[in-house]
Amino acid sequence: MCTMDDSFKIPKLSFCITCKDRFFQINKTLPQNLDDNKLYKDLIEFVLVDFGSQDGLRDWVLQHFGMELSEGYLKYYYTEELPFWHASIAKNTSHLLANHDILVNLDCDNYTGHNGGRFIIRQFLKHGEDIFIHQYGGGFSDGSYGRIAINRDYFFQLGGYDESFEPMAYQDTDLLDRLQALGLKYRGIPDEKYNRAIKNTKEEGLFHVKTNISWDEKFYQNMEK
Repeated sequence: MCTMDDSFKIPKLSFCITCKDRFFQINKTLPQNLDDNKLYKDLIEFVLVDFGSQDGLRDWVLQHFGMELSEGYLKYYYTEELPFWHASIAKNTSHLLANHDILVNLDCDNYTGHNGGRFIIRQFLKHGEDIFIHQYGGGFSDGSYGRIAINRDYFFQLGGYDESFEPMAYQDTDLLDRLQALGLKYRGIPDEKYNRAIKNTKEEGLFHVKTNISWDEKFYQNMEK
């Protein structure tokens, strides 16, 4: 926590990003997100985990964000240990590498909005630590459903996302349900200034997933489990 005095503490926030061969999207979102939050970069970090992208992402990050990397405002990790995409494993990895008090899942096609990190921090200051924030806009496949902000202690208490699931579908809903079962208060904030995303098709989402079943089948299997 960042302490201003003995009676007031400002939590710090980590945006947790995962990516595998989505350079065509993250080359739009990452520069904008870094710029939109730079006034509060002493309270915010972006943690990007690149799962073996072969589309030039690594070279692009190293060439264009040297200052952000040296400051620790952006943290970049590269691994080839997840050859096939698994959403829960990927998200848990980025959250594990984060350092701050509030962990925010930020899909690589999502925008934070101007001062979006400060907006989330202020919600926790206003409502306390025993909440979780869901910045879902409510639109079918609008790309914002996975935008979940959680106090790091509660995230690790629950064990994060369920890695025993099929590699895609329902992992976000499952986490939301378990957070509520733990007794935390749900706060849905569908403010379009802070939850815009680049839309994808289900087929695009399954591009690197090793599976012989459809997205709908994975959804119902994970939901049943």
